[in-house]
Amino acid sequence: MGDLPMQAAARGRGWPRSDPYNAQSTVARREPAQLSARVGGAFAPEIAFLAAQGWAPGALLQAEAAARRYGVSAEQALLGEGLIGEDDYYRALARHLRLPFYRGEIRVAQSVEADPAIACGVAPLAPNRAGLRVIAAPRAAAIRYLLERAEAGALPSGVAIASPRMLSDKVRAEAGARIAETAADALARRDPALCARFGFSPRQCVALGVFAVVATSAAAVAPGGLALVLSATLWSLFAAAIVLRNLAVAAAAAPASARPLDDADLPIYTIIAPLRGEERMVAKLVRSLDALDYPRSKLDIKLVVERDDAPTRAAFESLDLPARYEIVVAPPGPPATKPRALNIALPAARGALVVVYDAEDEPDADQLRLAAARFAAEPDVDCLQAALTIDNAADSWISAMFAVEYATLFDLINPGLAALDLPIPLGGTSNHFRVETLRRVGAWDAWNVTEDADLGMRLAFAGVRVATLASSTAEEAPVVFASWFRQRVRWQKGWMQTLIVHSRRPLCFAGALGRCRALAALALIGGSTLGGLCGPPLFFAAVWRAVSGQLAAASVWQITGDLAIYLLAVSGLMTMAIPGLTAMRRRRIAARPSILATLPLYYALICVATWAALFDLAIRPHHWAKTEHGLRRIRSAGRPIVQGPKRGRPISI
Repeated sequence: MGDLPMQAAARGRGWPRSDPYNAQSTVARREPAQLSARVGGAFAPEIAFLAAQGWAPGALLQAEAAARRYGVSAEQALLGEGLIGEDDYYRALARHLRLPFYRGEIRVAQSVEADPAIACGVAPLAPNRAGLRVIAAPRAAAIRYLLERAEAGALPSGVAIASPRMLSDKVRAEAGARIAETAADALARRDPALCARFGFSPRQCVALGVFAVVATSAAAVAPGGLALVLSATLWSLFAAAIVLRNLAVAAAAAPASARPLDDADLPIYTIIAPLRGEERMVAKLVRSLDALDYPRSKLDIKLVVERDDAPTRAAFESLDLPARYEIVVAPPGPPATKPRALNIALPAARGALVVVYDAEDEPDADQLRLAAARFAAEPDVDCLQAALTIDNAADSWISAMFAVEYATLFDLINPGLAALDLPIPLGGTSNHFRVETLRRVGAWDAWNVTEDADLGMRLAFAGVRVATLASSTAEEAPVVFASWFRQRVRWQKGWMQTLIVHSRRPLCFAGALGRCRALAALALIGGSTLGGLCGPPLFFAAVWRAVSGQLAAASVWQITGDLAIYLLAVSGLMTMAIPGLTAMRRRRIAARPSILATLPLYYALICVATWAALFDLAIRPHHWAKTEHGLRRIRSAGRPIVQGPKRGRPISI
């Protein structure tokens, strides 16, 4: 590799690939060589050689115009606009340089370091009869470097040209075991206390043991006193959660906006979309990403597919996707979770900004532009959460309740928490990050089944400011109860994991966040988990004492406690209902009275799911219960899609 400086290859990093998969943007048609030769000298060096080989001058002129408009290299624009296929371009480059074109026939060396090789576009080859030492997939400045060396007759020997996709695929295939290990355990190696892999820490086990001994002793000596202390502690936590929710609703305001950036000032944007068993959603996802209003030459899209998921891989391959799309094949290994897939793709991100989307997502067309403008205008903001909306609310009672819940969370609760500068449990999709910051905090915990909530807490722990974005992403809600229940069990289990992780070092956590923010985090996480576990037993016990006549012989403290439970129950219902109604009005959702009347039933089912999550945590803590998509019954063809506050037509559920 000595003759081919890694620095030259590295200069090509950060230039995205190509684009759409419609008929007019796949491969530029060849034209007579004589016509191409007449205009060949007018082009930038990285595409001029194509004219001499008979490629259409019209496409090359279009690429140069796009390059000037977007502030990118001509080759980046040519690929980004979908005017030529990636393999066609690099095959032509190899022909011009008189170097072999690599088709994957020789293995990459076992010693390859995956992340630097993919980032720089240079990888060593295993010993071979052809005498080739390295493959190079140059970009931008690195292409010019090779062209200059070729002009001077000083090209390095033993080099083959490869497309970036081919290089990345072969490197990941050879270094799969190491990539899988890093994706799963990088956070644990960095700080085991922040990883959900290990369950309760020794100190937590000791604390629980001491608590059990003290509680058992107190129950034998003064059972009433023990019950009072435990109840008062839980009441305080529930009250804090209710107060926090009300404060967030009161503080909620429309997310800030920023002056739009010129096309040339927009940064490279990486999109990561992990998929497993989503072959039915592939075409829809690609259509949604193609609809984004962002320069195509500045998009870097990573579609992460598991190696054993042949149907999803086949669905992508059938589309003949342009070069800006990269199919990242995740090597096998535990745990089989979404955050592990995200960690596999992140090291190869070429953008300064990154966003996560799910298979069923339909983001607003201008979402990336809005996010880029906010990041540019507010340097202290490192994460933006877009609103998630439900586009099949009318399918069933479950999907309708889901829509109300999402409207409350993303239109009121999250904006309010952001306005109060309190920790925000991120949604599982449409979170936008500065790549540098995401890497600095350790990216995602592969062992936490609600990696979004955990990452929100770690961002707060690291002092990162999180804000909300005035943009929506439409999602598909579960339609049937069984699907909803599996998903909710996983969510509640993940919140329990997050509570365990961030209570391992409570003093450190409180010191980093500050007293108020730490209490808010406890109310958010503890209120979700302990509220679902202990709230219903306390409430039904109080009701039973009232209807069975036991209150006649109860102490003043017990009566006071039961009154507190009733008060908290009523306050909790009001905290669910009033923000729900407010959010529905903002989203222009017209709900039937039966929907509103059954809100308590919906939250009771969440409590049942919380108990199921506790058992699931004990039996299979890192099992990812996948949500099946593509089951919606009524789409925008029958009912309008809910597009966010005061956007779109009204919808009835």
